[in-house]
Amino acid sequence: RGDVKNNNVKFAGFYWKIVRINGDGSIRLIYNGTKVNSTDWDQVSVTGKGEQFNLRLADPAYVGYMYGDNFSNEPVKSKEANHGDIQENTKYYFGTGYTQNPTDKTFTLTGANYSGTFSEWNTAGKLEEGYKYTCKSTTPDGACQFLMEITKFNNATSVNTYFWTYGSTSYEATKEDTANSNAKTQLENWYKNTFSIKNENGINITNYVSNNATFCNDRSLSIQEGNGDGYTTAPNTYYGAWYRNVNNKSASLVCPDAEQDLFSVRGSEGKGNQKLEKPIGLITIDEIALAGGLYDTKNERYYLYAEHFFWTMTAANIGTYNVFANEFAYVPTGSFHEYGVTSTSGLRAVINLKKDVLVKNGNGTMDDPYTVKLAS
Repeated sequence: RGDVKNNNVKFAGFYWKIVRINGDGSIRLIYNGTKVNSTDWDQVSVTGKGEQFNLRLADPAYVGYMYGDNFSNEPVKSKEANHGDIQENTKYYFGTGYTQNPTDKTFTLTGANYSGTFSEWNTAGKLEEGYKYTCKSTTPDGACQFLMEITKFNNATSVNTYFWTYGSTSYEATKEDTANSNAKTQLENWYKNTFSIKNENGINITNYVSNNATFCNDRSLSIQEGNGDGYTTAPNTYYGAWYRNVNNKSASLVCPDAEQDLFSVRGSEGKGNQKLEKPIGLITIDEIALAGGLYDTKNERYYLYAEHFFWTMTAANIGTYNVFANEFAYVPTGSFHEYGVTSTSGLRAVINLKKDVLVKNGNGTMDDPYTVKLAS
């Protein structure tokens, strides 16, 4: 915890930081780049750039590292809610109607011949003229993942609205884990392309990575009063990690739902859901909190500090003004915050070394990291 200086490891040609020793004795590492003291994207993202956690946004299922995609065949209407996330000077397109495509679960505006800011829209009386549908899109056509039905104009940045989406029909359905997140796909592809090959001495790097260690994608619901029920029709859903780390500041390394949210490799001897193709994942928000991170609080004096955003594997909440899925991410101030899953952040990979690996040399500092001894 804190500004640790001796938890650096060099393995498989990359630099890593030791996060902790797991309960089974394996050593959890987080990616720290391709060169010492790097401040580039390569420090926090194995792909060298920001990536979306998921490619779709408008359903609670998308907080999942994997998720259930057996969505409704008809659009689901949310509860009416105030939507305050409006950019006053941005032009959005509105329509008098819409068409729906149940095959790819999208909507397209019809009669979309009006574009303007919300203040212009209200002043022109467009709501009374029937221009009440928008995807918050800035182009007049194209498919949308969700549809907003405006019921009341409040001011230039706030309206009351229903959200329409093809979405989950229950909280349990969001966790059926039939589809991969973009984060999982990108990380496992990187592992296959980078680790699942022999190094220059003919040694298989994967022999040193634990297949039994697990990764927690905590999607448990918060116990706070008035919390939503975790699926499409319920804005204001907060997840358990929010309650622990934002409300109570009481991080935990226990994964509340070990049957569905504790990810493990198929065929491994470990606990968990046996859903991973490769033994790679992301850090949890609880691990960041235990290292020294706090919600919306600056801290540059701990070992996870980096100058770029990176994703965690932990669900945060469903938007207060919408049904958008938000995941926790590290922020370059050293804090953490929730962001829509279609935002871009680094994929700072986490792997686990087997408990019996040996150190060849090094003292754990950045200039002289521990180097794993490979069999000759």
